[in-house]
Amino acid sequence: MSEFVNLEGINEDLKEYAITNYELVKLQATKRISLIGSELISTVIIALFGLFFLLILSCGVGFYLSSLIGNTFYGFFIVAGFYLLVTLIVFLYRKKILEIPLRDKIVTKLLEDR
Repeated sequence: MSEFVNLEGINEDLKEYAITNYELVKLQATKRISLIGSELISTVIIALFGLFFLLILSCGVGFYLSSLIGNTFYGFFIVAGFYLLVTLIVFLYRKKILEIPLRDKIVTKLLEDR
């Protein structure tokens, strides 16, 4: 009879262990998701402000170049050509400068312990 009681105790301990392990994994996943989510949101906000700055700066450079050249359209065409050149460079080297570093950063964030 004592062996049966012992097995019941072991069974209860295993159930408690499984529940505790499940809760631990759930808490660790929640922690990682919250860290990655908060970093993503802050990065998006900073990127938006950077884009607003870049937009206003581009308008200013366009007007400045237009005043130097004497034609309003040419100054903005020069700025647009610069952005086209940057876009082509980023497109051609996107794996090296965007995809691989972003993938590595995501994997690092998922696997790191804080």
